[in-house]
Amino acid sequence: MKLKHKVGCLSLLLLATALQAQTIQYDPLLDPAVSIQESFQGNQCEYLWYPGQLSAHLQQKRVEESAERCVNVGYPGNFYAPAYSTSFRKTVHFAAETTLAWTSTGKAKLYINGKLSGTNDNSIRLPKGKHSLLFEVEAENNLPAIKVSLDGKPSVDGWEASLDKTTWNRGETSPVFGTAGRMPLDDPETLVTIHPSSVLPIRNASIDNDKIMLQKNGYVLIDFFHLEVGKVSFSVKGKGKLTALVGESPEETLNEDTTLFEQRPIEPYTLSATETRITLPERGLRYVKLFSEEGCEITDVTFTVKMWPVDFQMTFECDDERINNIWNASVASLHTSTHGFYLDGIKRDYLPWSMDAVLSTFGGDYVFCDKQVSLNSLSVALLPLNPTTSDLGIPDYPLHALIGFQQHYKRYGDFRTILSYRDRMEQLLGLYETLQDEKGFISANVGVSWGFVPGWATRQGPDRKGTPTYAQIMLYYNYKIGADFCTKWGDRKAARHYRAKAEALKKAIFTYFWNEEKGLFMNGYTKQGELDEGISHHAQYWAILAGIFPESHYDKLFETLPTIPYYKEYVSYEKGYEFMAYAKARRVREMWNFLFTVFGDWLEQGHTRFPENFSYTKTKKEQLVFYNRPYGLSLCHGANGVPGIVAVLNGIAGFRQSDTKLNHYTLQPDLMDLEWANIEFPVKEGKIKLRLSKDGNHKIEAPAGCTVEVVGK
Repeated sequence: MKLKHKVGCLSLLLLATALQAQTIQYDPLLDPAVSIQESFQGNQCEYLWYPGQLSAHLQQKRVEESAERCVNVGYPGNFYAPAYSTSFRKTVHFAAETTLAWTSTGKAKLYINGKLSGTNDNSIRLPKGKHSLLFEVEAENNLPAIKVSLDGKPSVDGWEASLDKTTWNRGETSPVFGTAGRMPLDDPETLVTIHPSSVLPIRNASIDNDKIMLQKNGYVLIDFFHLEVGKVSFSVKGKGKLTALVGESPEETLNEDTTLFEQRPIEPYTLSATETRITLPERGLRYVKLFSEEGCEITDVTFTVKMWPVDFQMTFECDDERINNIWNASVASLHTSTHGFYLDGIKRDYLPWSMDAVLSTFGGDYVFCDKQVSLNSLSVALLPLNPTTSDLGIPDYPLHALIGFQQHYKRYGDFRTILSYRDRMEQLLGLYETLQDEKGFISANVGVSWGFVPGWATRQGPDRKGTPTYAQIMLYYNYKIGADFCTKWGDRKAARHYRAKAEALKKAIFTYFWNEEKGLFMNGYTKQGELDEGISHHAQYWAILAGIFPESHYDKLFETLPTIPYYKEYVSYEKGYEFMAYAKARRVREMWNFLFTVFGDWLEQGHTRFPENFSYTKTKKEQLVFYNRPYGLSLCHGANGVPGIVAVLNGIAGFRQSDTKLNHYTLQPDLMDLEWANIEFPVKEGKIKLRLSKDGNHKIEAPAGCTVEVVGK
């Protein structure tokens, strides 16, 4: 067993002091003390499936995994349903005789020029010339997908897919899912081994070199520093029972009331005098408590975690270690929550939620650049085909989808992918049209269970069961994006329609919800239909992002925000969106002051990931409470990794991309009090590299094929 730090209060204090004075590697893949067991290899697209169906099937897989491990799981609304039959077609022109071969996730039938092929060995020689190929794939409890090769080379371009043989779409594929000998639903995880960073003997316990010695009723608390999903293993010999308790915090892990756990408890193990290797079942954890009933010796404690394979394509470093640590912890928080989607709390539910997942793409698309993880997350936000009000669990959550698809298009420049989801986007916009009242607004009175959820920081409103302003602004933003997409895919009539819908809604928003005296948007209407004149941050930042907040009122807005009660004392996962608005308004110093106060304090308390909802002014016990459960708070929430990423990319670097000229980028650096900062981040043409200096002598490298405009010195 490798202990990075010896045990004891003095050692832990010295460790804490040392960590504050240096940049910390919060991500296991960047931590030199972590051993990589198995690294995922695969970068060639192979399998094909119908657009969105990978997401639908993978979501079901996550639901099953969640149900097996997690205790308190609620999942409102309906989602895109998995299909188990898909057809694939392509017309080919061979200059010479060619071998066609295929592998599928189920039973596959091949039709050549309309006739069923009689081959049974998944391979056939075809003569030169033109051929019409059609595969029908039936998969039982699996994603219908196929891998086709021509003379041994993968064939993915030009294939169309259909769920009904009537409506055909571009086949979807990925260089990560279904590569390197894996099926599309096989998780391409990288396995790493994490050793304890500290072992604390608490009762009747001691450490002798690399041995943990537990006497009768003795126990230790083991800290792995990294909060991840994986399996803890150790070698042990002794007698009686050994009990293992796991958790995200010491308080949770040391609590023996298993009815309070967010994950299913682990059954005790019976020990023997012969040394045995024990592997605990998979859990989300940072800490482990090992308790011995009669006494035992424990050696070689390891934590084998599964991490999503990523290429850290965005890097950052500056001369302020506080900023470096917030950046590193932000990246780690997002990475920890990346498992096929950008997930919610890995310990509490391990599921993709629409708002959280879409918001996470605004960070992940620059740090990790996994297009399919982003697409899976966006697809979850879209409703099923031909949606109805009964499919809505949270009425504003599907409104994140088009906002995410716009970001995806700008980031990767691939409109064919956007077009693949056209039917579901058009149906989504059509559903919201039916929900609008005579003023053009949508309310919670549509037969849904949860009501609006702008985040959890709503002590100042708006009423989740009413008609909130922010949701109307999101709907305006959706109509505006819908109009742009319709223009791009050639439906000018629909484009005019949605543009008119957007303008009418914008006018109504200002008529009913703009407070001219305060120069801010009010909360909206309550459930009883009364005007809530209160001011919260939600409507303000959505108005900035949607481009309708008057810039002449920026100063008033940013003077008002710090005066809103609970503004810094009650922070939720929507902060990434809000900080994008801060960056757009070029309030970089204010943004980082917020991060220092709240996110920086969280790290100073010893946490290594950012949580879903937190307050630095609460007591230690209260900071862990959520949903009225003592340990219900998710201490790693991917979406709250986005604020620190946004604060660097859009804040310090001042990166912006044109909405109309997608190869035109703007940089407006703001170093605040920094002496220097080095930043690299990807765009669709390559990488932009910045060497920023306080004296304004910046060095900037940009890839060919784009224009980079620098504003300022």
